[in-house]
Amino acid sequence: MDWKTSFYAAARDGNVKQLKDHIGSRKSDELKSLINHRTGDGDGKGATPLVMATKNGHYEVVQFLIEHCGADVELVGSVTFDGETIDGAPPLWCAAAAGHLDIVKFLIQHNANVNNTTVTNSTPLRAACFDGHFEIVKYLVERNADIEIANRHGHTCLMISCYKGHLDIVKYLLDTGADVNRKSIKG
Repeated sequence: MDWKTSFYAAARDGNVKQLKDHIGSRKSDELKSLINHRTGDGDGKGATPLVMATKNGHYEVVQFLIEHCGADVELVGSVTFDGETIDGAPPLWCAAAAGHLDIVKFLIQHNANVNNTTVTNSTPLRAACFDGHFEIVKYLVERNADIEIANRHGHTCLMISCYKGHLDIVKYLLDTGADVNRKSIKG
C-alpha cells in the first residue's frame, strides 16, 4: 500500500497515531499532496482524508487534519450514504448527514460554509433534515443556514422533513419561517 493510500485509510479508520507517523518530516508540498489526495483521483471523484474522517465521526482525526495539517474545510469528495453516491460533498455536509454534531461545530468554528452544497445542490442542513438530526438542524439554522435552498429537484428542507416524518424538525422549520407554499420542480 502506498503512503497516500495508507494515510487515507488511517483517516477513514480514525487512527491519529498512524497519521502522525505518516507526516513525520515531510516537506510542505508533500504534506499538501497527502492531505488533498482523493481516492479515485483521475476521474475527479473520490474522497479526501478529511471527508472520510467527517463522515465516519473521527473527531480527533478531523481536528488533527485541520489544525496540524492545514486540510481545506471546503475540499469536496464523493461519498456513499445509504447506498447512494453523493458527489461534491463538503466535509460539513458529510458530518451533518452522518449526525456528528461535535464535528459540525468544529468545522463551522474553522470557517466551513454552512450553505455549501453538493453537486445535486443539497446543503448540510438538508442532509441533517433528511436523517432527522434535530440538534444539528437547530445548530445550523442558528448559524444562518438557509432553510429555503432546494436541491436539484426543488425539494426544500421542509419538504424532505415532512416526507421522512421528522415532526420535530418540521415544527422547528415552520417556527423559523419555512415557506409552506413552495413547490418542487414537479409541482
